[in-house]
Amino acid sequence: MTILTRHARRNFWVNVLDGCAFIFGISMVSRFTIIPLVVARLSDARWLQGLIPALYYAGWLLPGLFMAPIVAAMPRRKPWIMVATTGERLPFLFIGVLFLTMPNLPSATLLTAFFGLYTIYTISSGLTSIAWQDFIARLIPKRFWGTFFGLQNGLGGILGLGSAAVAGSILAVMPFPQSVGVLSLLCFAAMVVSYVFLGLSVEPPQETIPRQPFVTFLRGIGPLLRRDKMFRIYLICRAAIALGLTGHAFLTATALERFHPPASEVGVFTAALLGAQALANIGLGALADRWGHKQVLEISTAMGLAALVMAVLAPQLIWFVPIFILVGASQAGYQLSGFTLIFAFSSPAERPTYIGVANTALAPVAALGPLLAGWLAAILGYGPVFLMLVAIGIIGMVMLHWQVEVTKRTE
Repeated sequence: MTILTRHARRNFWVNVLDGCAFIFGISMVSRFTIIPLVVARLSDARWLQGLIPALYYAGWLLPGLFMAPIVAAMPRRKPWIMVATTGERLPFLFIGVLFLTMPNLPSATLLTAFFGLYTIYTISSGLTSIAWQDFIARLIPKRFWGTFFGLQNGLGGILGLGSAAVAGSILAVMPFPQSVGVLSLLCFAAMVVSYVFLGLSVEPPQETIPRQPFVTFLRGIGPLLRRDKMFRIYLICRAAIALGLTGHAFLTATALERFHPPASEVGVFTAALLGAQALANIGLGALADRWGHKQVLEISTAMGLAALVMAVLAPQLIWFVPIFILVGASQAGYQLSGFTLIFAFSSPAERPTYIGVANTALAPVAALGPLLAGWLAAILGYGPVFLMLVAIGIIGMVMLHWQVEVTKRTE
């Protein structure tokens, strides 16, 4: 019996618990609700709302190009993950201390410090992401990928409902920015628990490929994309879908601008989002293992685009509850199947390269798209921008359905 087989159950559950604790923590400072609130309270510049997803995706995706050849040459991924992921966790400790101890600093200073620490978080996520994705793909049997990610994110989302309740209560009774400072410290505490569970994983050394010089690795990207037509088309489709769904980052700002709700209402939006995310992750994860990740990605895209259309039409604030329910379900499926589909195109030995190429190909769209959308929103308003993003997302969804065939390769 191999070490992986002997520790399969342990690895499955400690990584589920790692994800649950991490999601519980990060839900305290949701990038769809709480962080847009922070930016809106510190500045009324619409383009700064676009900076939130731009920083998130640039940090998550761009380092992949540099990390892929390094990760492929590692006999074990866990040691690197344990070091790099500290940068995902510590910024929330510093944000909490800053907002609690120096709340009277000028808004521009607080916003600059916040974005600086948030950038450290996103870049650290990117430095960790390829190693972590490949780490999970190694430890969790292929037939359980959908179930694993569904459970991890679903149970985390259920716990995240508790985060939303706490966030709503704190935002209602504490002044800004101290309220966000407390939420950031609670986020950090949960991430410490997550780190402990991650450390309990058992990863034996495995076969590696020789470390490629970076220039050699870059030269191999072109031939890889020319050789694998389905992968190339998939990247185009996913880029269009990702651009369409960037509108989600502006929904809280739209609600605040049009209906002027109290901060506590943002906690309600967070609860709606996380509840839908939890149920959708569990349901869509199981569905993806049986029906296919491509189909789940299509369904998720349709829900996400429907949320943007509803935001354009919404006559009352209450509409934003079902809107965020759709966003939660959509983001669950997009994260679950959008990334897992990448595994289907490659052999285990090539997987870090494929992940790195996919992340890097998506990075320009994911990073620059929100900034462009924010700039256009300052000129045209959120409504016309949402409709443009919906049109782009539909193009990606239709291309994915008719031009990408992955069923045989995922079974």
